Amino acid sequence: MINKIFKNKSLLPVIQFVTLFVFVLLIYGAIGVTTSDKDFAIILRNTNLANLIVWSYWWPFIIVTAILFGRFWCTICPMELITSFFGRIGLRRKPGNILKSGWVSTLFYALILVVGIHTLAIHRIPQLMAIYMLILFSVAVISGLIWEKRTFCTYICPIGHLLGLYSMISAKKLRVKDKEVCKNCKTKDCISKANHYNFTGRSCTSELYPATLEDNRKCILCGQCHKSCTKDNIAILKRKFGEDLFKNIKLSWAEIAFFMMLSGFVVYEILSEWKVSKNIVKAIPNWINENFEVSSNFTGTVKAIVLFIVLPTIFYFLFALLKKYLAKEDLKIAITQLVMAMLPITASMHLLKALLKTTSRIPYWNFVFSDPKGIKTAQIIMDNSDVLDKSLLGTISPIISIFAILLSLAGIVFSLLVIRKQKFTNNLSKLFSIIPVIVYSFMFLIVLIAWRIL
Repeated sequence: MINKIFKNKSLLPVIQFVTLFVFVLLIYGAIGVTTSDKDFAIILRNTNLANLIVWSYWWPFIIVTAILFGRFWCTICPMELITSFFGRIGLRRKPGNILKSGWVSTLFYALILVVGIHTLAIHRIPQLMAIYMLILFSVAVISGLIWEKRTFCTYICPIGHLLGLYSMISAKKLRVKDKEVCKNCKTKDCISKANHYNFTGRSCTSELYPATLEDNRKCILCGQCHKSCTKDNIAILKRKFGEDLFKNIKLSWAEIAFFMMLSGFVVYEILSEWKVSKNIVKAIPNWINENFEVSSNFTGTVKAIVLFIVLPTIFYFLFALLKKYLAKEDLKIAITQLVMAMLPITASMHLLKALLKTTSRIPYWNFVFSDPKGIKTAQIIMDNSDVLDKSLLGTISPIISIFAILLSLAGIVFSLLVIRKQKFTNNLSKLFSIIPVIVYSFMFLIVLIAWRIL
């Protein structure tokens, strides 16, 4: 069924037009809805329909699909449609080494995380969310007008690395059915320059050749190579869950830096769910903010820099340097081993956060259609929070608690299996991979047991 959909010449573009239309509607539904009251914004983020959809359902949907199925969001993402269209009429310049390094994507993500979310609160103030979405739209258009092919999707998209890293876990892959068929193919339609700017049946514009794909990180599953291949030799295939994690993957420094930020973000997101662990995890940034008298406008900035950049960097490089100097492991190999080992538990906890977010927002659906802007509803809830019907949350809470524990245990086991399959210079190097995984994993497990069970 999946491959039939990918081979259909019109279905995926139609879906992309639909998602583009929804994208525009979400922007429209958020424009003009703003507040300077931080407490009011915490409620408004859930009562404004557009904001509720984007941050509590659309974003979790992307995380879940990436982990379970790979980069299928990219298949229907409107940004791919936009940048491909403008690429047909643009300057078609070749992306330089800076873009190809992956650092633009990493820094774009850091900018959104530190400045957008934790300084400006674009996830709580609908109008700022709309501005962010317009910026994203504009960057896709401009990159299409300047650079060739699909530069935005390949080298600029702020969640490109996230989708690529999580897709290594998924049980699906795009590969060729028979490499011999590709070897004997004379036209090579899937990579032919003549097909780069076709509306459908484009050759790969992400600088990939399907016959040589070894892992899931780079292919965005746009489905164009399915339609361009005249030999019917490209397909979405099943594979073992997490297959790429057991390969000798070579991560770039940009991917490594991205993952360190991501893991710090996931730690904060899960630990901040419980008041006790939230106070612990925020202790250092709070101390900095208080002792250096940081303006209230930038306390979130300090928190994000400390928790998502400084502490993860110290944590990963501490063990990577131990592996380098005590176990004689190459530094980049050492830190790549740590990232690959940490990936399953990070993904499992990110999956849990997605579940917690979508379920916790259920009570707000009783109000959003009668008041889609959400300002009146937010004021009502601020005056009396008892108007929210949380009976369903109480019913499903035990199920979520059990699922949370099982998910964390699965992540721990998966991470240890990855370490078991990795190649180390000696047992000391292996030990310095096991210790951080145990520390990182049990931090989540202990917090979840204390918060959800005890």
